[in-house]
Amino acid sequence: MDAKKFWLHEFISEKRTFVIPVYQRNYDWKVENCEQLFGDIVHIIENKKPHFIGTFVYQETVGADIFRELIIIDGQQRITSIILIAKVLYDLEDDDDLREDIRSTFIKHSRGELKGKCKLRPTEYDNATFDKLMSDAAFDEKNFAAQEKSSAMYGNYCFFRKKISDSNFKPKDFFNAICKLNVVSILLEDENPQEIFESLNSTGLDLSPADLIRNSLLMPLDYARQEELYKTYWLKIEDLLRPSDNVENFIKQYLIAKRKSNAVMETQKQQLNKRNLYDAFKKYFAANFSDDAAETCLADMLRYAKFFRRLIFNDDTEFDKLSALDKKFYELVYLLDAANAPIVLMYLTDRYDRKHFDEATFIKFVDALISLVVRAKVCKHNGITQQFAGNVLARLDKAATLTEKIFWQAVTFGRGEYSFPNDADFQRELVGNKLSDRLKGNACKYLLYSLERAGDFAAYSEAVIEYILPQRLNDWWKNYLRMKNDSAAHEIWLHNLGNMTLVDKSDKSSGDSFDKKKNRYAQSKFSCTRAVSIFSDWTSKQIQIRAKKLAAEAVKIWTLPEEFNTPSLPADEIVTLDSDFAALKNSKPATLTISGTEIKIQHWNHIVREVVRQLYALDPYNFRRAVQMENVRKKFSVEPTDFKIDDDFYMKTGFDTGTCLKTIDMLAGNFDRLCGTNFKEEIYFTLKPDTPQIEQPNLFA
Repeated sequence: MDAKKFWLHEFISEKRTFVIPVYQRNYDWKVENCEQLFGDIVHIIENKKPHFIGTFVYQETVGADIFRELIIIDGQQRITSIILIAKVLYDLEDDDDLREDIRSTFIKHSRGELKGKCKLRPTEYDNATFDKLMSDAAFDEKNFAAQEKSSAMYGNYCFFRKKISDSNFKPKDFFNAICKLNVVSILLEDENPQEIFESLNSTGLDLSPADLIRNSLLMPLDYARQEELYKTYWLKIEDLLRPSDNVENFIKQYLIAKRKSNAVMETQKQQLNKRNLYDAFKKYFAANFSDDAAETCLADMLRYAKFFRRLIFNDDTEFDKLSALDKKFYELVYLLDAANAPIVLMYLTDRYDRKHFDEATFIKFVDALISLVVRAKVCKHNGITQQFAGNVLARLDKAATLTEKIFWQAVTFGRGEYSFPNDADFQRELVGNKLSDRLKGNACKYLLYSLERAGDFAAYSEAVIEYILPQRLNDWWKNYLRMKNDSAAHEIWLHNLGNMTLVDKSDKSSGDSFDKKKNRYAQSKFSCTRAVSIFSDWTSKQIQIRAKKLAAEAVKIWTLPEEFNTPSLPADEIVTLDSDFAALKNSKPATLTISGTEIKIQHWNHIVREVVRQLYALDPYNFRRAVQMENVRKKFSVEPTDFKIDDDFYMKTGFDTGTCLKTIDMLAGNFDRLCGTNFKEEIYFTLKPDTPQIEQPNLFA
């Protein structure tokens, strides 16, 4: 390692080209970083004193000759920003001699075989925008596409241009100031650049999980191989999934789809998130690929990224131009905002791509997921969570060929809030609740529109919801409800399904009297709205009649096959860890459910053993810590007793019902606090039919 102090303009010499390696993050300095640099340069102008800008760590390419390429390990954000400032000065300066000084010092080579080439070669991701900005021609924003204008490279050029133009100093003052910046350059010789890079990152450079994952795959390779795999795979993934936030979300959902689990490790219940995504990926790679199989992994990721790209929609998506299958994706992922649905859809697309089923079957699978999401939203169930998606894929993966029945079995396995709501529950919740409390955002509009034109969303943007009984009662409505002896209707039924209808954007006038509304509704292009005009009155009675009719139609659109349409378990037959344990003294358990998986159980002591087994299997270290807490310590021993957990680790059982339940409650609570999990909320039991019923909180309310 060789460290030297330079003036920055000497470091950016005529015979050096700075190369940003593929394992570096893209240029992404924020406004606050640019503000700081600009302030430092203004300080130099005002005080006429040099300023130290930091260290630049680099490596020379193998066989470097007189025209050297320096691979920047640390400092790319700063050097890129300085060159952007220099280009602003070049564009704003009128004096040709000074312009050439600025150009040859910081921007482009002026002699030899590199004449006219930029002194910086950014990542491929930023290269096109950078080349346009560095053009000798005058800057013109019309030359840049919308995607280029959204980049940090373009945004920061414009930021510096405005700051310099608005300042009281001339471009020459800024040029002289950046020539007073000094740096320490550190040349790596025998050191491992990957180790140096990761060490620098650990001390404060803000790399995203996607950056770290890319680097873990590419940095062990020689530079030529890094560039090859970067351009062949990683850059294509980034281009497919712009903006960059999509890449991170894709990798998380890709991991769940491939591993059939949302846990960081098979032995830990901690869920995947931004903080642990990199560690989870490294574990996945180590378990499934050899050390030299980066290309195999990247090829698979690119394949899945193409699947994921089909699931990215926005307000500009032209519904009519989508394929029949993509229309279903649009409905599920975009209109219903099913954020975790891509986990299941990528897996299904993979199997569809391998000819495991045809497109018509695929559409039926997506329809089943749409039904699940709609019913779950209305009934306040969990729907497609990351955990649910992993469990579904684990079940589907056991089948060589996927049929409708196998798929329905997989998506209806859950219990309680993980269950697929049946017809009776779905209709009851549609009719009896404030729909806007259940369906957030545009979900109410989606439901009403689908009741009108299921599957055809070409004119979706033209429709809006109107409350028949208006949200704000004017004098006419107040007098009307008083006359009908139904003044409570507004408070009770305002947000009910029966009181909402669709109208054109241009046709909305919710304060009209009911007679005026009837006349408008009779001319509506929406049949469900025209049907309102047949009512002579509009009170609680009519709202409930219409709600029941619409709910009956809803179960025909968002279907559940009869063989899976089983009655939900009554709330008073479910026992949770919030129950009154004393009331269960003479009871017998029938099933134990943990995280949506149901297990048949004969005795309360068997439940204790099963919970202990599962918690210990998930995280042995933290489970041993959990049992050392005062509230449960005496129940465990290193001496052999009736229940062996592991070598030299035993548990005393044979407890009464109350002690069993208290032990599970305390163990799950201890474990959750240590691991950041929510096991306690995901454990519940059912009782055998001859068990006396007890008072329970209504889990399905």
